[in-house]
Amino acid sequence: MVIFKQLNIIFAFYLTGEGIALLLPFSFPGGLIGLFLLYLTLLLKWLHLEDVKLLSDFFLKYMAFFFIPAGVSIISSYTLIESAIIPIIGVLIISTIITMAITGLVVDYLIKRVEHD
Repeated sequence: MVIFKQLNIIFAFYLTGEGIALLLPFSFPGGLIGLFLLYLTLLLKWLHLEDVKLLSDFFLKYMAFFFIPAGVSIISSYTLIESAIIPIIGVLIISTIITMAITGLVVDYLIKRVEHD
């Protein structure tokens, strides 16, 4: 019964986010709005972590499983992307390097800032 309650809470935030996204004059992912609302209510302590912890731990533990449909879609659409596979791989490599470099610089800056204080 606890899992059902937690599932209802998470779906309520998701559906609220989708509803808000429909009202916005621009396109924005409703799931992201719902996630932000859930974060905000946890931050303001309107909702306690224990109210969603069991189910969210399950989702985090099996997160890789939820990427399988996206991977299957990419594989099934291979004929559409095969003509651009080299540029796609290039963009993936370059963006990964840039992300790692920026993350390293930010972490280095934060470590130096903490040591300075």
